[in-house]
Amino acid sequence: MLPAGTRHRLRVANRCSCKRKFTMFKFLRSQAKVFYWVIAGSFVLFLALGGLTSRGCQAPGSHNYQPGVIGKVNGAKIMATDYDYTVRNQIAYLQRQNADRELTADQYAIARERAWDTLVQNALLDQAIRKNKIKVSDQEVLDVLENNPPQELLANFRDENGQVDMAQYYAALQNPENDWTGPENFIRNTFLPQKKLFDLVSADVTVSEDEVRQEYLRQTGRAVAEYLGAPFANLEVPEATDEELSAWYDAHLEDYQASEKATCSFARFPKAASEADFDDVRSYILEIRAKITSGEMTFADAATEYSEDSTADSGGDLGTFDRKRMVAPFTEAAFSLPVDQISEPVRTRFGYHLIQVLEQVKNDETGEVEQIHARHLLLKVSPGPATLDTVHEMAKDFADSVTAADFLSRAEADSIESGVCQPFSPERDIPGLPLSLEGAYWAFAAENGAISPVFENKDFYYVLMAGKKIPAGPEPLDKVRGRVLADLGTSRKADLARGKLNPAVGEVQMGTSMAEVAAKYELLHAVTDTFGVNANINDVGYGTDFNLKVISGAVGQLIPEIETQRGLFAAVPLWIVPFDDAVYQQRKDGIMAYLRSQAQGEVLQEWMDEQQAAAEIEDYRYASMARR
Repeated sequence: MLPAGTRHRLRVANRCSCKRKFTMFKFLRSQAKVFYWVIAGSFVLFLALGGLTSRGCQAPGSHNYQPGVIGKVNGAKIMATDYDYTVRNQIAYLQRQNADRELTADQYAIARERAWDTLVQNALLDQAIRKNKIKVSDQEVLDVLENNPPQELLANFRDENGQVDMAQYYAALQNPENDWTGPENFIRNTFLPQKKLFDLVSADVTVSEDEVRQEYLRQTGRAVAEYLGAPFANLEVPEATDEELSAWYDAHLEDYQASEKATCSFARFPKAASEADFDDVRSYILEIRAKITSGEMTFADAATEYSEDSTADSGGDLGTFDRKRMVAPFTEAAFSLPVDQISEPVRTRFGYHLIQVLEQVKNDETGEVEQIHARHLLLKVSPGPATLDTVHEMAKDFADSVTAADFLSRAEADSIESGVCQPFSPERDIPGLPLSLEGAYWAFAAENGAISPVFENKDFYYVLMAGKKIPAGPEPLDKVRGRVLADLGTSRKADLARGKLNPAVGEVQMGTSMAEVAAKYELLHAVTDTFGVNANINDVGYGTDFNLKVISGAVGQLIPEIETQRGLFAAVPLWIVPFDDAVYQQRKDGIMAYLRSQAQGEVLQEWMDEQQAAAEIEDYRYASMARR
């Protein structure tokens, strides 16, 4: 506990709803995650983006399932209530990021996986903190509140311009009516223990003066250069034989590694509108038609108010069109309709339409109507609640009764869309099933032959039968043949380019101009515009090694070889912005802090990966979802 005087100063009576509350810290405590002060952006943002997804030694679908417990990390329980709470926060975050549209099935699945990852990592952090006997004193808590408050806390004190109002923060800190128990607990139990742990893990991280200088050049460097080049696009090499491809593949297996993959079979139940749904929409559009024909509304006003088509804002105006522009049922009805008459409901694959013809354009000789100017009103037909319930029951009945032995044959006998999916990687939709991440997560967790519960996306319900897992390792040559062919071709072109460039570079070093040797050896020759590290240079590429090597070079000094994805080049810097030591000294500490934070982040990421790889992680979330 803090000293009595400090506790009195930080305590707030929760008496009035208008007084500042800090309930956000319950959220922060539940969401605490690694690296929040070393990653650019806020702690909450990094958390929500889910930077860490290593699985460790997880045992999905363990038979140790206990009510209220959805997993264990080295024996420590992860409670279902904590998981549900964290999932809700993840969903709320995604909804804020997608305020103008509904979340997809994949986004909900991602929220659940991020919540799980967060709780696993929190458990590992808590265990590491206890193992290292990390303690936090009252004075350390007070020092953070007074001298180095977390950005998550300061976010409550931003003005209308988004700037932190420190005066407002310190005024709130000094106000004895404010309850700081939440912030204090967050700092004591999460912020400082994790920061001390991270400091311990990354204690050996150092940044050299040369690294700082190179980063300064990356940020400020500008240059102009003359260069020679042998672009790969201008070079031709013989097509590789099967033996050569195989030899290259065998020598570069590390370049063609694939992660573990899952397989499954599926049965799909489309969320298609029923005839009852069409009848409901037809009845509704007839009511709208009655309003138009009675004079209660004009067609244009009705289209603006009711139409579910992009022409609604223009009163349903379709402009002038011929018989080939619209689908057949619409065309037949529209071209047979007298001017100004309102059609009966017209059913197409888009839904039900009302049509009003404003003008007819007839053939002068035959009198046939060749074009019309018309308005329309569209009501789309989607499956209603009763239809969705029926389709879901069909899917559930299938999932409850089918077995691994008859999964596909039952689906075929019942005329259910079904098939066997191509192998798929983690964090990817199941091939042939859009927005199916939730099912993909299940398939990776389930045992071979297990039957899934009913999953869904916006277009269909689906049931899976888990298949075998394909271990991580090199992809078969036939699967990556195109990549191998391209890689071998690039290597051969680099050798060919080097053979053309090297003698030219030798002559430049002897005093011949680049223009002369370029003409002699049929090489590209150009002078760049002023460029920075990340700029595009014609024929060279965007932000390549060419940029940094020239900016880091010396004016007039030849750089004999620079390889980019587009070719092989030699360059002479013609102008480099002078190095401003005064500006460098001003920015040096900031750059060093930035580089150190990056290096810390990498070390901490590696540490967390190691913790997860060594941990006993049991995931029960799917234990009750799979049936054999």
